[in-house]
Amino acid sequence: MDERAPVRAITAAQVLGILTSTLALFFLVAFVAKSLDAYRLKNWRDRLQAEIAEMVNQRVALEEEVQRRQSQAWIEEALRDAGQVSEGLVSVNIMTATPRPVTYPTPTLLPTPTTPPPSQKSLFSGPHWRAWMRLLWGFD
Repeated sequence: MDERAPVRAITAAQVLGILTSTLALFFLVAFVAKSLDAYRLKNWRDRLQAEIAEMVNQRVALEEEVQRRQSQAWIEEALRDAGQVSEGLVSVNIMTATPRPVTYPTPTLLPTPTTPPPSQKSLFSGPHWRAWMRLLWGFD
């Protein structure tokens, strides 16, 4: 009739083993999560350090450019390029001479025939317009 297997008693060692393995699993999962976070932070730190080094190089280059542009020679060259020469300097502009001036024919204005704009009455005097007016307002 009742053919159940005999019930085994759970010992304290088994309970302790289950709790220990569960804690070990939790510690393992936490350790892996912390390891991944540390790896991500290390990569982020390396990228930021590379970006900082690039910005430092860019800053040095910009400071050198500012020093160069504050020099008197660069200012005079910029003024010469813009066509404005500071006082005390002689500006020589080289102009090439043409062998003979080129003459272009002057255009003459020809009268263009214009047609007078059609009046409003002629615009709405077609048979279709009259049919619409009759339909909408009851008159021509």
